[in-house]
Amino acid sequence: MRLTKKNITYYLLDKGFLEPDTFMSGDYLLTQTQSRNSIFKIQQENNKGLFVKQLITQDATNSYLMQKDATSHYLIHQSNLYRETAKHIPDYYGYDPYQNILVTEYFANTKNVHEVTYRDQKLSKTHAIKMANILASYHFDITNEIKKNSSLQFFSKQLPWILNTSQLLNANPKGITNSVIAEIHKHQDLVKKIEKLATQWETTSLIHGDIKWMNFIVIPNNEDIKLVDWEIADLGDPLWDVAGVFQSYFSAWVLSFNNQNIQQHLQTQGTEFLSIEKITPIVKILWDTYAKKQEFSAKESSKKLIKTLSYMAVRMIQTAFENNMAQSHIYANSVRILQFCNHILEDTSGIAKQWNLID
Repeated sequence: MRLTKKNITYYLLDKGFLEPDTFMSGDYLLTQTQSRNSIFKIQQENNKGLFVKQLITQDATNSYLMQKDATSHYLIHQSNLYRETAKHIPDYYGYDPYQNILVTEYFANTKNVHEVTYRDQKLSKTHAIKMANILASYHFDITNEIKKNSSLQFFSKQLPWILNTSQLLNANPKGITNSVIAEIHKHQDLVKKIEKLATQWETTSLIHGDIKWMNFIVIPNNEDIKLVDWEIADLGDPLWDVAGVFQSYFSAWVLSFNNQNIQQHLQTQGTEFLSIEKITPIVKILWDTYAKKQEFSAKESSKKLIKTLSYMAVRMIQTAFENNMAQSHIYANSVRILQFCNHILEDTSGIAKQWNLID
């Protein structure tokens, strides 16, 4: 069954997702968008909104991503392990595995942290603290829980592909088509740094896997924040998620420069609020909040912060790769990212001290 504007109401009524009274009174607004999935957003006057997602392409990869999204929402809302986290994600209403349809809560008239940051042209301490608290709410060791919980057993514990860069490079070095991978291939010292970092990966907790500003939405009026889009969720290293927030800050700075000429270090008008001097104090607030929630000792906090910065560098390289998909030439900002990340991986501890992130 393919959902359309004409039949979705009847489907939702049949499954109990939509109240008959709401349908009869017409107190709802339906909109549809389409990307990799068909997305339906339903606003209701007297009830919570509905976010309905259905796969367009019924292949194994997309089906697995949808199942991970559904499993994550189910796990967080149904398990006592994640009571605190449940407050920070959309409500879960149901998943139809036969039609590949997921129904969660929809928040109308919202913007994500990325949009709010650029709209206000400032970095919010409040947002940094709230994002840190959300991450800390589900970042805890669940090793002993996996055998008891079928939802946790669903996840495959995959290492992020970018940490397998050496395999990608060695697969067919003469046939590399991505300009970023080709550039990395020229610098085997960078490959070795990534290989070393991969050995530090720890599979201890549920991770979101795709943490970035765009996946934190800001609720109007009370400025609450919700974390959405759990398609890449897995069991893995929680610091990978924290590195995702770090990446949002530092990538925004790098990407604010001229993307056509590596020699021109000119920021785009309106992005002057993005600078290392303004970013690092906010990142420190975020990390200190997270570390306090996790009850890290001072020594443990410094060690984990350095690891998080290293993960951030690798995640940024992944972003450069994605920005240059199918490009024969490498963008100026992708070169900047590689230079910046190589600099971080050269002396991560020294950079952390230089930025006053650790003593």
